Amino acid sequence: MKKTNGATAADLINEIARLYKLRVRIEAENLGVKNAYRALLSTLYIKDGGTQLSLAEKTGMKAPTISITLRKMEKEGLVDRIVDESDLRKTHVYLTEKGKKTTEKLNEGIETVNKLLIGSLKGEDAAAFLKALEGARDGLKN
Repeated sequence: MKKTNGATAADLINEIARLYKLRVRIEAENLGVKNAYRALLSTLYIKDGGTQLSLAEKTGMKAPTISITLRKMEKEGLVDRIVDESDLRKTHVYLTEKGKKTTEKLNEGIETVNKLLIGSLKGEDAAAFLKALEGARDGLKN
């Protein structure tokens, strides 16, 4: 495996991923958004009204964790949980206005981090970088 300044591609990818997650967490914390809320807010922002089960599937979080986290988010006014009238076993989760505004601010912060990630690359280098990452991802999927 080729090394650049003593680092392998895996070393660099791991370091970039760690730094990226740290920067996103800092952006979220600056908005008062707990780290555990980010995936749920983002998922609901894309498709509001999901069930707790669908949120667990989409986020990879465990059902008990989802339940506890949603209870906290509901207390903070970020989400509403509504029992499905046609199937009382299902509870749908909706972002409140506060939840939507918080997620929009969070998305802006994440976009800032994305710009930092490729901001030092110029024009064609940025496009080539993204293409290389897609190729690496696709290679690992096979």
